[in-house]
Amino acid sequence: MTGILITGGRQPDYRYIEQLIGKADYITAADSGLEYCLRSSIRPDYIIGDMDSLTDRSLLDRFSSEIVEIHPVEKDFTDTELGLTHLTGRGMTRNIIVGGGGGRLDHLLAIRALFDREQAPDLWITHNSVIRLITGKAALPGIPGEEVSLFPAGHETCRMRSSGLKWPLDQLVWNRGDFGISNLTTGKSLTIEMVSGRLIMIQALSDRTIPV
Repeated sequence: MTGILITGGRQPDYRYIEQLIGKADYITAADSGLEYCLRSSIRPDYIIGDMDSLTDRSLLDRFSSEIVEIHPVEKDFTDTELGLTHLTGRGMTRNIIVGGGGGRLDHLLAIRALFDREQAPDLWITHNSVIRLITGKAALPGIPGEEVSLFPAGHETCRMRSSGLKWPLDQLVWNRGDFGISNLTTGKSLTIEMVSGRLIMIQALSDRTIPV
C-alpha cells in the first residue's frame, strides 16, 4: 500500500505527481503541506504537525477534528517524522515524501537522514529533484547523458552492480562518506542491483524520473 506525505518547503509542480496522487492509498499533509494540497485540489486523509508554518490556521476548520492532529512546537520529532510514522501506523508499505525542497539546510539534512533508518521513505520528490531509495534491484528509464548521483544509505557497507552507467558501480565498496557525483546514463535504461546495503539516487525532476 502506498502512502504519500506532503510536507512544507518547495514542492513539485502538481503535474509531476498527479498520477502518484491518483494511485495513492492514503495521503497525509504535514503542517504547511496542507496549503499545497488545497492549491492542488488534493484532499488529505490526515493532517499532522505543529502548524507553525501554516499561514492561516483557519484552513484547518475545513476538516473534521478527527483527522487533524496538532502537536506542540517544542517537540522531539519533526513534522515530517510524525507524518511518516502515521503512514506506517496506517499500514503503508511504500512511503513517498512530496515537498521539503529549498529552504533551510538543516531541514534538508533532516529529511536526508530519514533514509538511514530501518523504516526509510522510498521516494522523496522536491521542486527540482527525485531522490530514490534503492534496495535489491532497480530497473529505471533514462536518456543518454542524464546525470545521476549516488550515496550510501543506512549503516551497511554498499556493494553493487550496474548497467547503463558511464562509470559502472561494479567492484566498488562504499561506506558512509563515500559517494558518486554526476555519473551519466549511457542509454535508455539503467539498472542497479545491490549486493549489500542500499543507496539513494538523485536525479533531476522530469516526467521520466517520476515512477507511477
